[in-house]
Amino acid sequence: MLLRYSSLIMICFFILTGCNIENENVHEGIDNEKKTPISEDLTDKVSLEEKILPPKFSITSFKMEYISKDKTLLFLIDYEIDVELYNILQSKDQQMYFSLEYPESLFLILGSTNSQLMMAEKPKSNNTKYQVQFKVNKDLSNKDLEVINDNISGFNLIIADKDKDAIAHYIDLNGFNDFGPDTSNSIHNRNGK
Repeated sequence: MLLRYSSLIMICFFILTGCNIENENVHEGIDNEKKTPISEDLTDKVSLEEKILPPKFSITSFKMEYISKDKTLLFLIDYEIDVELYNILQSKDQQMYFSLEYPESLFLILGSTNSQLMMAEKPKSNNTKYQVQFKVNKDLSNKDLEVINDNISGFNLIIADKDKDAIAHYIDLNGFNDFGPDTSNSIHNRNGK
């Protein structure tokens, strides 16, 4: 009889121990879920669409330089991003690309309608000011340079996301510092045009 009760007690003990271990595993899983940084998950899923707007993204300067010995025309765009955009771009899955759209009057001189996509520098060291350079390797005359300079207000900037889909289209880079959301021709949407 004692053997029967002790067997029954041992079976109950093993069942309760098994349930306790299962409960600990469930709690352990919940604790691990709590430890997962939520901000990382959110920045991986946040789109740049509708984020590339002033004051979150501002073009601070647009310049042209010609290096005659290298026969290289440079277009330099300085831009600044805010902290929210900086944090979004910190995600390993986020990337931003730029393409310079040329004025129609310069298509023949520059040999194209726009530049190739240039990958933006990954934000680092809490820096919010960056520059992107567009190079055109071409032997240009002084007259060509004068025509380009006279049309500097006709250059536009297309910004694309990690999938290289246009998400913003800034019109008139030279005058962008006067951007007014109600009066500007710049577009910030999925179509990019």
